[in-house]
Amino acid sequence: MKNIIIAYPSKEVALQLRSLLEQEGFYVSHVCALGSSVLSISQELYEGVVICPSMLSDMSASRIAENLPPDFDVIAFSKNGRESYTGNLINMSLPMDRQDFINTVAILVSSKSGFTRRKENEAEIISNAKLVIMSKRSITESQAHKYLQKESMRTGKKIVDLAREIINDFTE
Repeated sequence: MKNIIIAYPSKEVALQLRSLLEQEGFYVSHVCALGSSVLSISQELYEGVVICPSMLSDMSASRIAENLPPDFDVIAFSKNGRESYTGNLINMSLPMDRQDFINTVAILVSSKSGFTRRKENEAEIISNAKLVIMSKRSITESQAHKYLQKESMRTGKKIVDLAREIINDFTE
């Protein structure tokens, strides 16, 4: 079973999440408040699931997801009302159904390989595409990531394939 890391700026909310998950029989190995802490902890583990809001004080959930080792997945709570599944990142809208959340955690924690697994080089390709988008459109990293997600859904292409196309178009 995979490790669960809860990253939440509010200690009270983090402990409530931990309690909920432990009541359901899951093992929460770490609780922290920063994305940088998640990345540091993840280097010591083989696999895991990170649960966090879409934005922590030091980085976004999408940036955390991109920088995690293989076999890590992220569940991010989003207030924008849309659920999305991209690479190793699952955005769940708030308020959420408790059972949907528990079921999602159960699938990710019990799967042998990452349910949303992204190959190591795919994160780099997506990051490079976001840099291209950021420079062309003068937007933030978060906006570039949302653009990639939106275009991926609109075109029906995997986000990494779309990222490759963007990089290829830019280098031609």
